[in-house]
Amino acid sequence: MSELSRDALLNIVRDAYERHDPVPDHLVATMQAAAAMAASDLDLELMELVERSTELAGARGSTSYTLRFVHGDTDLLLRIAVDNGRSRVDGWIVPAEPMTIRALPGEEPVTHEAVVSDSGRFALTDLPVGLMRLRLEPHDGSRPAFATPTFEI
Repeated sequence: MSELSRDALLNIVRDAYERHDPVPDHLVATMQAAAAMAASDLDLELMELVERSTELAGARGSTSYTLRFVHGDTDLLLRIAVDNGRSRVDGWIVPAEPMTIRALPGEEPVTHEAVVSDSGRFALTDLPVGLMRLRLEPHDGSRPAFATPTFEI
């Protein structure tokens, strides 16, 4: 039995991966959209994803999950519900402070926005499914805007 060359062995491994674990069709477009979003707001500070939990999907095809982001002393908790191709984001900011939340969808040019209540709560409704990022704009002019990393709904 002859030994395989390095290139021949790597070709066998590549063929096995291409057949059994191909790159998802949407991956390249998703990563390009995320890079474009990041490049458009390089001056923004990003929050860090701390926690993600998934709840059971509903019987009618709806699903919901929770994301938690932290930036300095600001804690952001999001409950995301998806139903029939649209989504709703209910959020809570601690400590509560006056700010505007803008949802920046990856493929829709329209931004959705909400103002945080005195209790720190806000809701964004009728959002598209896909890539999303939230930009938090404190009403206190001395604090700069910051954003979540891009996440997928």
